[in-house]
Amino acid sequence: MEKKEKILVAVTILMVAILAACFYYDRNSALIHRTLPYKLPDDVKLVDIDKHGFLFYRVSYEAKYEINAYNPEEILTFFVQAYGDSGQMLSNSDYQTMSAYMFENYYSYVDLKPNPAPGSGVWMQEADLVDGHHVLNFIVLEPNEHAYLYVYYTR
Repeated sequence: MEKKEKILVAVTILMVAILAACFYYDRNSALIHRTLPYKLPDDVKLVDIDKHGFLFYRVSYEAKYEINAYNPEEILTFFVQAYGDSGQMLSNSDYQTMSAYMFENYYSYVDLKPNPAPGSGVWMQEADLVDGHHVLNFIVLEPNEHAYLYVYYTR
């Protein structure tokens, strides 16, 4: 092999290694672990996540987790431990009014939106992190009788 071919092979191997490291760094569990100040319980299941930005620099994401519908207080204790605040309960009508404005103006890029069951309340928790990032959390009981935690993270 000539010197040019050796250099080409070495650069190709280096680029593949860098790309693999990027995908490993950007996997869902690593992103959540880096950005949330608490660890979610083991029984929580990630249903969907939508990431915005580049592999090494995510500017925001929205995530939907299925949680235990009979024990949502477990998540509230994580909010208190991480943020010092458990948030507040909104009535369905208050949530509908607030979310129409919020998802139209501030979170217009969001695809994952809570869909609370009629007559159910929505738990909302919002916090600014030490590094200047912002997290908005919703705990919702949806019409399919499943409870979900929605996490909206923004740099």
